[in-house]
Amino acid sequence: MKKIILLLVLAHLYACSSSKSGEDAIYSKELVESKKVTLPCDENTYFLSKSIFQFEEDGKEYLHFENSRKGMYEIITFDLEKQDVHKRLPIAPEGPNGIPAMYGSKPFPDSKNYLIFQSTAFRLTYMDGDGNVLRNYQLKSPGRFVRVILSTFCYFPSFVRDSVLYVDQRVASRKKRNLDRYPIFATLDLRTGELGFAPLDFPKTFKGDYSHIRSGDSFTYDYNYKENRLVCSFLESDSIMVTDDLTHTKWYNAKSQFLDSMIPYLNDAGDDVQDIIRREQKAKYWHIMYDKYRDVYYRFAEMPCELGKDEDPYSEFTPKAREFSVIILDKDFRIIGETKFPGNKYFYKMSFVGRDGLYISENNLANPDFDEDKLVFACFALEDLKGK
Repeated sequence: MKKIILLLVLAHLYACSSSKSGEDAIYSKELVESKKVTLPCDENTYFLSKSIFQFEEDGKEYLHFENSRKGMYEIITFDLEKQDVHKRLPIAPEGPNGIPAMYGSKPFPDSKNYLIFQSTAFRLTYMDGDGNVLRNYQLKSPGRFVRVILSTFCYFPSFVRDSVLYVDQRVASRKKRNLDRYPIFATLDLRTGELGFAPLDFPKTFKGDYSHIRSGDSFTYDYNYKENRLVCSFLESDSIMVTDDLTHTKWYNAKSQFLDSMIPYLNDAGDDVQDIIRREQKAKYWHIMYDKYRDVYYRFAEMPCELGKDEDPYSEFTPKAREFSVIILDKDFRIIGETKFPGNKYFYKMSFVGRDGLYISENNLANPDFDEDKLVFACFALEDLKGK
């Protein structure tokens, strides 16, 4: 009974703390497919990557693609205009420039160098464009686990602010309860190598039980470099959290019109197969992505679904038939549109923002046009809603 009362109180406080801007939603925009980009995928390239980042260099647009799934490690740079490979950077497993296990990489803000996470050695490598290791950062901190996942698959891209790298965190132990505070981001000073924690904590809504947020995919985020603004989207929350100083936060209603209202649950963590199936099938939010070209935000919403009879609940492709939508928010976090997409066609966990729009992968195994020898992205332009 006490837990039920606590949950109701937290739900009330949470709802009251959220901005009302979402209630002023004006559905005036939509995403419309404008073109497709098809990139080559040879016998040594796996069509799924957990780290893809769009960037520009010398006036051209490229896609950083980590290829680490076929017994080799390399970073492929695709030319998005030519729709071809621009550069391949093999990563040696041994030697002075060796990386024994690459799990997450991204182009550094200057785009000429890379940040690469070594999962087995538990360190971050700063590498130049020729594959030379410029510096290694050891990522060990007394008493807490500092993780680095430079991923776009669940959209944990990390960000650099004033030469400090910010990476999202998970709670170190499921058994820890009622902690005074738990930072949502760890920091790495790229000049000194010093580790620390940002002052921003997990929201008070979660304070009842940290078991729910032990998993790193309980929220996604993106960083608006133009405004020095961080936006966090929790998987089971109607609202998004916004901060400009990594200390003070504002909440904005960013609820999908297709989903019932959601608040974070207190005891929703489990590792057995039924727990995993239940989490996979229920509705939740996924990516939050900033579009610097159009000054809008995209929030992905997953519709509830049923796993197919033969679907593996542990597979990264599951569930293939899930429908999803993309909520469009303006720079002030007012909802200005929402576009719904069918299942069995898109693999939305591989998405990126480019000059021409929002790119969503079509490499869904259930897509009738799926071809493992191609990376296919549909580009969706932001347009005025028809009839408006």
